[in-house]
Order: sequence, then structure tokens, then C-alpha cells
Amino acid sequence: MTEILPIETERLIIRAFRVDDATAFHGWRNDAEVARLTLWDYPYPMEHAVAFCRRMAITTPFPEGEYYQLMIEEKASGQAVGDIGIGSGLPTKGAIRIGYSLSTGAQGKGYMTEALEALLPALIEPLRLERFTADIDARNPASGRVLERLGFKAGPVHEKRTFVKGEWCDEIDYEVSAEGLLAAVSK
Repeated sequence: MTEILPIETERLIIRAFRVDDATAFHGWRNDAEVARLTLWDYPYPMEHAVAFCRRMAITTPFPEGEYYQLMIEEKASGQAVGDIGIGSGLPTKGAIRIGYSLSTGAQGKGYMTEALEALLPALIEPLRLERFTADIDARNPASGRVLERLGFKAGPVHEKRTFVKGEWCDEIDYEVSAEGLLAAVSK
């Protein structure tokens, strides 16, 4: 699977984590605005960022049954600006869950749509994927719009599904078949 990485788009490089990504990774993981609608702890300690980057840097890409994080690097600046998690730990074979985050400065530029449009189709054949799933905090409609551009369909709102950072959060599940994704990104 390492042969598909890195993946380059017009403005981005989707690649494996490196140990030296820790400072940038910590930057958005420890940003209150970014962390607000996520499952990770806030504040996010630098030691956790260093340990996570070290672990991802030595992990073989896309281990079966586990999550694997990819780094999004902005070509123009060479800076890491976000990450994408790919998880094959779902009970259904041929399906994976995705999650993602972007630094505040990288939001609103279409970066996540661009990254996912390049990455997800590249995973279909090598991982034998039939569908992709994601879930978002209902208070994050921008994330839902990213998924919808890629052909994902929203399911019902699950009220008070997850208790995060001292409050119950409503979540929306999204899903797209591999064929639906390919049709959406080829438009």
C-alpha cells in the first residue's frame, strides 16, 4: 500500500506522517476552534502529538482493522495543514470510516475536498472497498458539505449520541458507495 503514497493534487500532497510533523499537528489539535467539534481531548498535550507522529511515522500504511492517519501538506508553503484518518475497523468487510481535520488557516479553501477527491478513489482497488462512511458533529455543516461534494449521503441526526468535552453532541452519519464516490469525483 505504500506505493500509492504520496498523492499529489494541484495544491496539496497527501503523505505519511513524519516525526517532524509534531509541531504543526499539535497546532491544530490544540486549537480550541478546531478541537471544539472533535473527539480528541483539549487541551491536546505536545507530548501526545510527538508520540502520535512517531507512531504513525513507523506504521505500515492502512493496517487492517486499525486507523491510519495521513498528513495533508500544502505544496506552496511545504507546511502540514491537516490530516485524514482512514479506519477499516468497521464490522462490514469492504467498508472504511474516514475522519479529517484542518488547521484554522487552511479551512475554507477547498483543501479537504481536494485531498479526499484524490485519496479516496486511490484506496478503492488496493483495499477492496465497496463503501465509505463518516460521521460528523451536527454543528459542523461545513464538514457535511465536503462529504456531499464527494457523493456522500446524510443519514438521520442522532440526537445526543456522543458525550464530548462535557456536553452531549448530535451526530450525522454519512455514507457513499465506491461507485457513487467515483461518479461524484469524475464530474
